[in-house]
Amino acid sequence: MALGPNNFNLTISLDSLFVFQGDDIHDLFDSDSEPYLWVFMIKIDGEGLHQQNNQLVGAPTFFLSAGSHGSIGGSIEHGSRSIPAAVGRWDTSLKPIPISVAGQQLTEIPGTILCAGVLLEENLTPNSAMEAAHQSTITLIKNTLNTTIASLGLAGLAADAAAEIVLSGGALSPAAAAQLILQRRLKPIQDLFAVAAPANAAVTVLQNLDAGGFLGSAISRDKPMGTFFQSFSQQDLAATTESWPGLSNGSRIEINQKMWNMPEWAFTLHGRAWAHHKFVRRGTPATPRLQIMRTSKRHQGGEIHITGVGGVDGNVAWGMGREEAAREVLEGRHSFFVVGANGRAVDVGVVQGGFVNGRPWHFLQTPTDGDPSNNLKNLPDGGGAISDEVWF
Repeated sequence: MALGPNNFNLTISLDSLFVFQGDDIHDLFDSDSEPYLWVFMIKIDGEGLHQQNNQLVGAPTFFLSAGSHGSIGGSIEHGSRSIPAAVGRWDTSLKPIPISVAGQQLTEIPGTILCAGVLLEENLTPNSAMEAAHQSTITLIKNTLNTTIASLGLAGLAADAAAEIVLSGGALSPAAAAQLILQRRLKPIQDLFAVAAPANAAVTVLQNLDAGGFLGSAISRDKPMGTFFQSFSQQDLAATTESWPGLSNGSRIEINQKMWNMPEWAFTLHGRAWAHHKFVRRGTPATPRLQIMRTSKRHQGGEIHITGVGGVDGNVAWGMGREEAAREVLEGRHSFFVVGANGRAVDVGVVQGGFVNGRPWHFLQTPTDGDPSNNLKNLPDGGGAISDEVWF
């Protein structure tokens, strides 16, 4: 199968853990904390699963982080700690699961990746005991997942997807509806990582692991600090990019998971997920004043965000990322305009929108003049006219 939006390589990377306040901050003798991380990523797609009669059979694919104590380094009082690739980075691929259900239009189930984990504080529980707890947690996850997949029932899934399409007024595609239903059916996995009510934020997935003495005495034992869970659909990942000209970070899904139990502790996990997908510019525009004919867009939170602009200059297609185009204007190298349906040209302005990592970011806009035909969001999609699309 050729690489493309239905079959692509991707990366999920948990990059860093930011420590606002560790659990030992009030310790008079040693205020440093010793956080460590268990990460579990699960891929449910056509690589490991296939249809057999009315069921999915086979096995999901797993990424299971290495180690317990010290898995992300030694002690830290506050600040950022990089997460090693062996603990938090998965380079894999994703493709749908082909299915056939009589009387239903659904022909495939899009791939899904679940990313979950537990953050713990090292105290006096032996490493061997915590690694035994780690392996018991893996077994619990696998057993829950196998039970969930065995109970899916493809005919029921297809019928529920068809009902979801009707409820949406036809706005959902069969694949999007199937993705929605699958996420609901996989909720038992998410429920494993729900934080329980007690003040010490005991983690549900660990509640039954102490029976074998894994955690040690209540005074000295290692402490679960929090959990995280995030799912990534094939549709969402396919919309990301490795890079866009002028945007070094591309268009990626941000991971920003808070594990806070103030005033005791506060941690935030940072990372990104993206498909190995990029756009390669065909030509560099030579004319100082350029007409924007097409825009690339990202749909997020019910809003449309411009991510790139492009057009044709001297029969050569050109494209720029939003931030690159803004810099061209601010530094006086290029100016841009849009031609509305009435043939009138309007200039494209640059407005500062805020700061990211201490650096300003900008957005592009045309004047508010009551003519929607010259709005950047209403221009044709950039696609191949701006650049060549590459999956790798």
